[in-house]
This record gives sequence, structure tokens and C-alpha cells, in this order.
Amino acid sequence: MGKRFKEKVLRDPLYGNITINHPLILDLIDSIEFQRLRRIRQLGMCFSVFHGAEHSRFQHSIGAMWLMQRVLTYWRDNNLLKIKSETMLAACAAALLHDIGHGPFSHALENAFSLVDHETLGQGLVRYRLAPLFDRYNIDVEETIAIMAGTHPVPLYHELLSSQLDVDRMDYLQRDSLYTGAKYGLFDIDRIIYTIRPFTDSEGKLYCAVDHKGCEAVEGYLFCRYFMHWQVYLHKMVRSYETLLRVILRRAHYLYEHNPDILELPRNLRFLFTKAGPNRGVDQEFLENYIQIDDFDFYHTLKLWSQSPDAVMSDLSYRFLSRHPFKAFDEPEAQLVERIRKYVQKSMGDNWSWYFHSDTPRNLGYDIYEPGSSTAPIRILDTPPTSWTEISKACRTKAIEALSEPVKRSLLMIPHHCYEHIKSWLEKDRPYQSTMF
Repeated sequence: MGKRFKEKVLRDPLYGNITINHPLILDLIDSIEFQRLRRIRQLGMCFSVFHGAEHSRFQHSIGAMWLMQRVLTYWRDNNLLKIKSETMLAACAAALLHDIGHGPFSHALENAFSLVDHETLGQGLVRYRLAPLFDRYNIDVEETIAIMAGTHPVPLYHELLSSQLDVDRMDYLQRDSLYTGAKYGLFDIDRIIYTIRPFTDSEGKLYCAVDHKGCEAVEGYLFCRYFMHWQVYLHKMVRSYETLLRVILRRAHYLYEHNPDILELPRNLRFLFTKAGPNRGVDQEFLENYIQIDDFDFYHTLKLWSQSPDAVMSDLSYRFLSRHPFKAFDEPEAQLVERIRKYVQKSMGDNWSWYFHSDTPRNLGYDIYEPGSSTAPIRILDTPPTSWTEISKACRTKAIEALSEPVKRSLLMIPHHCYEHIKSWLEKDRPYQSTMF
């Protein structure tokens, strides 16, 4: 391939120096498909609450690749796993590209129009658009796709990428904690990296496990994940913004179907309205259009819609841009909900249904493995390390069992001026309201 590749060093605010030791990884980073991730925020609407949360999918994806490289290099250098250089490169590429299919505002708008999840879109982008880069270095692109999809014959690599203890979560918890200023996402990642082990089961298949000395570090990681969900990702104002954004797009879809002449639609977004459908596949035409859109396109569109002749569209878009989302509060008992609904209907008139919403965010801190389950367990190696115990049974307390209990919170969302009228009803109905979340 010509002269020898000189290792590249990227400076990362979380890890310091990140090294790129193969030209394929650098070419993937430089591709237009990956560079688009610079223009997609990692945390969607969380920046509306945490002003520092301006980091991108681009940063996170490079961080996940770096953690994958660290783990596999440690295994290789310490003779814990014999791994071909091609497979190691395929796994690092899979970590780098695992989020390449994310669209504008990330999870907030996933499936809003394409009805295809970001994993499927990502695999399509790798197969149809990035394959020539793999071919340039005689690397099989299908091995990377298999690791991303979970169909690789060695389950170990997909578990490192996507499981209950993976490089994706380990990076975003720390990175999101750094940029939001919320310290809940800090855990001992070095301890986890140095205690994760490849484990061969009775059928000869390789899986991920953790040395018993790393059990407490993994417990800390699981609690970080739980707290970050409730304090950051599921914050009620973040949920309000995400709800408002989805409502705006529903209104746009409604106008496109019933009164398209008053919906100003930028050319590069039209395919989301004309090409969407529950049975559509991921074809190259769709992908070509898809990689042209990012957060900035939707901000431009929201500015156009804030001047729409449709009063509802104009009002909703203005609320989004001026930081006046719906007021989110704990949903009261059913009789009071109905009373609030009637007030919103009276206040907002015929269009009231666009201003009255419920939301039930939920979180499962850890999904305990049961025999036969498709959920990958967190395995803690026994002493000697010839077998493993699921972490909820390996730790000294029942804390992990408590994390396995689903937690949900029911929210009601209405315009602020409506809330000002009805908040006295809530005080009578519920003298004490928790401010835990």
C-alpha cells in the first residue's frame, strides 16, 4: 500500500491522546458519512437543560472506538486472546461506526419518518457507501457489519460493542457526565478495562466476562447508568422538548397530507415525507438523501415553520426556538387529569389536542439474566475462572437486584399559561410533590 502508515494522535477532552494506528480508521473518520456526525448532538435536547451538552456523535464514536482498541490490545498483549489483526480492525471499525445511522436530534426523532432504526441505517451506510474504503485495504466489510449486527460467529465482539457492559455505554456515560457537569456518570473505567476477560463456554464460544476483582467497579458503572438516566437523559424538561419536537413533526406530516401548499419544506427534507413508509427498505437513494441532513437542517426548517401561515405550526415552532416548551409535571390522579384536559380544551380551542400530552419515561438499571433469555448477562468469573456467576448473585449486596426493578414516571405536558391556572389544583390534590427527578 505504499509507504508505511504513520500513527495519528487525536486529542480528546476525556481520554487525552487517542491513537489511530491504521489508515482505514482515518479514512472512515474523514468520510463525509462520518463527518456528518459532527453536526448531530450526542444528547439531542439535553442541551436545553445542561448548557454544556453541546458535544456530538462524532466525539462519542471516536471514544467508543478508542475503548474497543484499548480492550482488544490489552487482551492481545497479555496473551488473553489470539486475535487476527483483520478482526481487531473490523471490531474497532464497528465501534467507530456504530452510531453512523443516527439522524437529526438522535433518539428524539428516531423512526419519526423513516420508520427504520439507526442500527439498520448504519449497517446500510457501511455496506453501500463505505465498503470501497474497506476494499482499498483488502478488509472484509461484512465482518464489521456482522459485529455491528450481532451475527458474527464470535459473540465476544458484539458484546463488547453492544450489551449491558460495552464500550458504547462506557464512553457515553463518562462523556455525557463531563459535558453536562453532572457527576453521576463517573466510574472506574480503567479497572473495568483491565478486568474484562474473554471467556470460553462449554461449547467453545467466546463471550465477555469480568474478573471477580472488577465486580465493584462494574457495580459502580451500573449505578452511574441508572442515575444518569433519571438525572440527565430522562429529565422532565428534556422530555418536554423531545415531545414538542415530535409534535411539530406530526403537525408537519398532517399539513403535508391535508394542506401541503402552506407547508414550506426545504428540498433536502422532502424525501422524509415522500419516501417514508412502514415497508420501505434501506436503499441507496434513501441513504444518499439521509446523509445530507443533520441538526442544522431542522433548525433552519423550524425557523421557516415559525413563520408558517398555519397558526399551530407557527406557534409550536416558535415555542421550540424561544425555549418555551410545554410545562411537564407529575401526572395527577385520573379525575384531575380529565379536569385539566377540559381546561386546556377550553383555553386552546379546536386545536387543543396539539397542546395536551402525556409521557411515561421508564428505566431499567440492569436486566437480570435468566436462562434462555436473549439478554446478555454481565458475567463475573468464579475462582478459579472456569465458570461464571451473573453479577446480581456475585456481588455482596442485593443492590443490583434493586436496579433490575423497572422505574417509570408519568408526566403530563401542557402550555405554561395553562399550568399557571391549574397549579393550585395540583397543590390541593398533592400537598407534597417529590422533586427527586
